[in-house]
Amino acid sequence: MKPVIAAASLLAFTFALNAQITAFLKALPDGSNEVRIRNDGSVIVTAFAVQATGGNVVEFESSRGPSRQTRSIAYVDSLIDDVPRPLLAKEERVIKDGGVVLWQGDRVVLTHGLPILTAGIFADGTTSGDPELLRRLILRRCNMLQAVETALDILSDAGRRNVPRELLVNQFRKMADSLNRWYVPPEQRVGHDLYQSMTGKLLNLPQEPLGSAFPPDAFVAEETAMLNRQRVELMDSQPSLAEAAVIRR
Repeated sequence: MKPVIAAASLLAFTFALNAQITAFLKALPDGSNEVRIRNDGSVIVTAFAVQATGGNVVEFESSRGPSRQTRSIAYVDSLIDDVPRPLLAKEERVIKDGGVVLWQGDRVVLTHGLPILTAGIFADGTTSGDPELLRRLILRRCNMLQAVETALDILSDAGRRNVPRELLVNQFRKMADSLNRWYVPPEQRVGHDLYQSMTGKLLNLPQEPLGSAFPPDAFVAEETAMLNRQRVELMDSQPSLAEAAVIRR
């Protein structure tokens, strides 16, 4: 059983005095809102979180029950997410559109309220912003590290034992599905795309002659190399995950 990594307390965070992150809403002609994030400091932002609070309403058109209030939150992390680059100094970027969106097949109407909380991690390891959002940013990285190591273990073990294609595909598919639940916090769903991507890659592998090893050695070598690089990046990231999380075995 792999250790469960849970963010418990943030230790010795250094706050950058000259590095601030701000977010603001811009009303669009179609009636929706555009959320923009700006790095006002001189240091590159490698990860940030933005949360709209104070009266933002979420209306569900689904069978899950009556409409309820919630808080909308967005994460961007250059170590995890498919982003073109970190947020450069003095750069401004659109990170999320308001209005009507689709979430797990249901129609969701978001009306953002004020204030908007922000938090960020900078390239030099300093941090800025709301302490709770910083905790959740670190938790997200911890959960991604767990997903990467889990995928590494499964692929390495499959390569040694010649696991049938269907069995291996179903294993990754079930792990992805287990994270695609409305009650799972967004910080814990971060590994979903990794598992889903691995499922697709395994399905797209060409059929090999009967008796050939599966997954192919070349595929295992390529995927484990990429996963190991991401593992090293997460392990070496600042602030230190080892200092900011408690590892329970």
